Amino acid sequence: MRIARRQPVVPWYAATRVLLLLLALNVLPYFNRGAVTGDVSTYHGWLAGSFDHGRYPLDDPKWQYPPGAAAPLELPHLLPGSYYVLFFLMCLVADVAVFGMLLRAAQRADTERATQPGPPGQPSQAGPWLWTLGVAAIGPMAYGRYDLVVTAFAVAALTVTLRSKRSTAIARGVLIGVGTFLKLWPAAFLFGAPKRRNGRLLAGVAAAAAVLPTLALELFFPGVLSFLTNQKSRGIQLESVFASPFLVGKWFGWSHEMQNTKYGAYEYLGTGVGVAGKAALAATVVGFGVLLLIRRRAAVRGGFPFPAMFADVGFAAVLVAVVTSRVLSPQYLVWLLGVAAVCLTRRETLMRTPAWLVLGAVSVTQLIFPLFYHSLRYGQVYSGMILFGRNAVLVVAAVLALRALWRATGPDASAAMFSGGLLGESRGDGVRLAQDEGAPLDREVGGRGPQDGPERVVDGVGSPGRSGADRLVEGD
Repeated sequence: MRIARRQPVVPWYAATRVLLLLLALNVLPYFNRGAVTGDVSTYHGWLAGSFDHGRYPLDDPKWQYPPGAAAPLELPHLLPGSYYVLFFLMCLVADVAVFGMLLRAAQRADTERATQPGPPGQPSQAGPWLWTLGVAAIGPMAYGRYDLVVTAFAVAALTVTLRSKRSTAIARGVLIGVGTFLKLWPAAFLFGAPKRRNGRLLAGVAAAAAVLPTLALELFFPGVLSFLTNQKSRGIQLESVFASPFLVGKWFGWSHEMQNTKYGAYEYLGTGVGVAGKAALAATVVGFGVLLLIRRRAAVRGGFPFPAMFADVGFAAVLVAVVTSRVLSPQYLVWLLGVAAVCLTRRETLMRTPAWLVLGAVSVTQLIFPLFYHSLRYGQVYSGMILFGRNAVLVVAAVLALRALWRATGPDASAAMFSGGLLGESRGDGVRLAQDEGAPLDREVGGRGPQDGPERVVDGVGSPGRSGADRLVEGD
């Protein structure tokens, strides 16, 4: 791509991904092989013990995924060669796809901006840079989970652009639905769906793409819907935000039971954990309630003020889901990075500060897990302060994201709009923004009518036994 040749982020991206792949394949030594291959070993065990026999591993408490998760787990198994090597290569392909979509989105956003008054500028590199640095900070663990595949669908949903608003809404709905079918979190994007018929179309298509195959699989494999309830008995995972009271309390002699549970994570158990779990659920309800109220405030004013808010609202929703969850594994940060990077491809985003805060939080990932994880479990202060600081930054990012959306949809929206870098002209009820006329869904988002308008097409986007290659990447 022409844009790729012009951007200095490309060689940095290529260098970091070559390094990550070499670390994942054990060509270069990584200080904790189990952190890279642990989940892949679990996936491989499910294949040999369940999927190869035509059933889901529903008797394993570690299976906590929607039934669509079987597709990316099975794909490397269908090709000849080492399952481990092919799994890492699949994740690399998803990583490259995300990077390419971010470059395209940045180029398209600045091309649209060139039609507005003022200097056109250069394509924004902020989104591709955040993705490049963030995934590198997570390390080879990012290639040892299937979350990169889900994130590729999520980023495609946020960046796809077709000839009309209707076709764009359908494409986005399909991609959101498929992402939800693989792992639930892309459903959070529906908080930012445009109003009127294109928004209803997007939501309806997304629901159909996620629900219909799930129900069909439930008919053939009874029990696959158990993922909706099988986490209710979990404790509070060590890395989650709501584990912070137990973490800090241990510094002052407040002992609490912790164990590696049947779910495959170290969790706090015992007194107070039930209360913390209820508090986490309440925080989720409050956070999503605020997002619904923001959506209502936008609807009263005719819709979200500008097209970039589809990604902005989606990012805020995923942030709320992550910081209020009882579990916060390293792969959750991949979700945040992907959506944050999409936000930064548009210069008018309101999520600039929260997005960079997320990158700052991600930068200490490998210090928390796996480097200092042992000391965290035993309550060491220095490692606990790193985790506490990381979680505090994520909470601040979530609060700032909700605050920015609240200001942007209220009667005094001018300050938020100008801080997002948009031009506006005053009118009686606040600010009218300069719209990106070329962006599909713009009039639906801005509340200016449902009619469609044409625009240019933009490209969006072996056996159960362990082979020698498997042993290469598994060995500690």
